Amino acid sequence: MEFLVGRGKSDITPFIPGIVMLGYGNPKNTVISVDTPISVRTFWIKSQSSLKQFLFINLEICFITQALVDDVWQRIENEFADHKLNRSQIIFSAQHTHSAPSGYTHYTIYNTPTEGFSSAVLNTLVNGIIDSLKKAQQEFVASELTLKKGIIDLDVDISYNRSLKAHNNNEEVTTSLKKEEQSQAVNKQMNILEFKDERGLSGVITYFAVHCTNILWTNHYISPGNKGYASIYLEEEINKQTGRKDFIAAFNQGDAGDVSPIYSPPWWQAFIPRNDLKMIKLSKENGHKQFTEAINFLNNNGIKLTDDDMDSELIYIDMSNVLCDKKHLPKKYQHIEARTSPGCLGVAFIRGSEGAGIVTPLAWIVIAATLIVKYVELFLTLFKSEKWSAQIKRKYSSQDPKKIFVETGSKKILGTSNVLNLIVPSFVDASIKYFKKIYKQGSAREHTWTQHILPIQISNIGGYYFVGIPAETTTMSGKRIRKALRDVFSNKDNFKDVILCPYSNSYCGYITTPEEYEKQEYEGGHTLFGKWTQPGFQTELVKLAEEMLKPKAERNLNRDLSPPLFSDYELSIRSLNQTNL
Repeated sequence: MEFLVGRGKSDITPFIPGIVMLGYGNPKNTVISVDTPISVRTFWIKSQSSLKQFLFINLEICFITQALVDDVWQRIENEFADHKLNRSQIIFSAQHTHSAPSGYTHYTIYNTPTEGFSSAVLNTLVNGIIDSLKKAQQEFVASELTLKKGIIDLDVDISYNRSLKAHNNNEEVTTSLKKEEQSQAVNKQMNILEFKDERGLSGVITYFAVHCTNILWTNHYISPGNKGYASIYLEEEINKQTGRKDFIAAFNQGDAGDVSPIYSPPWWQAFIPRNDLKMIKLSKENGHKQFTEAINFLNNNGIKLTDDDMDSELIYIDMSNVLCDKKHLPKKYQHIEARTSPGCLGVAFIRGSEGAGIVTPLAWIVIAATLIVKYVELFLTLFKSEKWSAQIKRKYSSQDPKKIFVETGSKKILGTSNVLNLIVPSFVDASIKYFKKIYKQGSAREHTWTQHILPIQISNIGGYYFVGIPAETTTMSGKRIRKALRDVFSNKDNFKDVILCPYSNSYCGYITTPEEYEKQEYEGGHTLFGKWTQPGFQTELVKLAEEMLKPKAERNLNRDLSPPLFSDYELSIRSLNQTNL
């Protein structure tokens, strides 16, 4: 057995009655009780021969934030100094439950539903991660790692493409899929990283694409969602079969950006609240299906990983200003210069997915306002400075046809940075109310409202390249990124495959393809850096991959770029007042 593996699982449930959950952005989606506690699962891997190491840390939360990663690293440097870890050796991933508390980011937009930053939530998550690391380091057991795969049958009621109109617009789709063919427009492959020690199966990490959204925004119970229930079912079953008490199963995400566990959500679900426990029952049923598939695929033959080629790199990139390599653009766009722009959220974002956002009549009014802003700004380019005009033209070149509601980079709403003077009244939308409040406090002015300096990571273990992406990749955007990276690594000795790990290390919304973006479904409205976001990420990931073909000492990587730090003052004046919950 070539590896030493330590494992740990800890509770990370921040039970704060009244706090809003993260995922739907709905202020009524508050915590009242706990159905099932949420957990963090850690797998700490060391090579027996080279002593190189790598950690998979999976959390049952909506997504990873920079604040969370930074606080964990501060604790690691203080409490685990002997292990000499660096940031590239850990991938922090979230399985994307929408039924766990929010408030654990320093960036303003994703604090909107809970109306502030919550140190209580952040500290609970950090303490749980550190506890799982302490458990993992208690005993490193000789182990072997095997990668197994399986394809879930199309007739299994488990995952569906919720944005078929956008998916059908991709150049790879030659025949448009119909509503009843939603299950064909998703990635049905499940990858399983299996851990075995002398006592047998000790742990697994699965990668499969499906949103944890059986439980909707009317819910008031903390829950790990379908993937959390799948983890529990598998842990109970393997412990029962083997007589162990310490088997750990993490059910990670895949290209789930446009993938729902619900077939064609009914239109009325936006207006008629559903019973919390019935929704949780549906989530458990979906989780049981994922568990059943994983159990079956564990019987498949797999490829054993070796420890002779462990390697990992993590760098930060400025996604607000990436010039895309033309070879990563769809054919019809390869003649143009495609560049990303500072973050913007569209009206499609506030309309929500699966019926969770503002009502249609209000959306029409907001769309009209965005068009007025757009044409006024373009008209003013005739008279303003060259620098200002260039920024406006670049914004619309990158962001069209998005109807821009919030400019998270420029810190504007409907074209104005003076949010207090916004013509839209506070009662129209909770986010408007919140931004007027924090703008008056002076607590949203230091940095961008969403993260623009973002981490990308590639980690090689035994010829499998695990790619950490701080966003939600759609089915097709994930497919394109995987193909581009496979092309880079295909000639490298011992290359096996590329496994994408979305929802990792930080968060910046969605990654849609340019063709999907054109349709401005919810995912396109939440693709921050514009139409070229996917080729932008692809460009930067390929650059990183090409450098990893070189010996470590010869790699030309910018290791100096890092996200900005928020001051204690700004965080304090927009922190959540939990006494009012």
